[in-house]
Amino acid sequence: MKIGVFYSSGRGKSEFTATLIKDLLKESCDIYKIADKNTVENLKKYKAFIFIVPTYGFGEPHEDWKKGIEAILKVDFKDRLVGIIGRGNQGFYAATFVNGMRPVYDALIEKKANIVGFTDIDGYDFVKSSAVVDGKFIGLPLDEIFMLQEIKERLESWIKNSFEEILDEK
Repeated sequence: MKIGVFYSSGRGKSEFTATLIKDLLKESCDIYKIADKNTVENLKKYKAFIFIVPTYGFGEPHEDWKKGIEAILKVDFKDRLVGIIGRGNQGFYAATFVNGMRPVYDALIEKKANIVGFTDIDGYDFVKSSAVVDGKFIGLPLDEIFMLQEIKERLESWIKNSFEEILDEK
């Protein structure tokens, strides 16, 4: 089963993350920009997803995720696996670190998605984040400025732990 990877990217860092995922999963994933005109149709094709959501300014998701959330709300996510990757900067934006994940998470919960990939807050250095629920991040936070050396390892481990069942179906 393939995983649909959807991202937005203003500065290329989320696109870089999508490329890393493609390198790891090879033919087991397809990559799309979340603001493409066929997003609703593309979302309907998959039973498993990775959404890459960068946080900008004071904790907002990249502007393309407004359209992305509208698309999510048009699709039934019941019994579908969804992992969220949040991109942010825990040094300069420690009080809003990966907050952009939260509106996407809330839309997915509303649509009954099976969220996977909750991540311990240990190893991160931030003040607060709306992306923390019950003491864990609602996905995988990545910080390419302060955690560059750890990204590939964290990403590999997160994908293996979150999507192991469907990746074993090959």
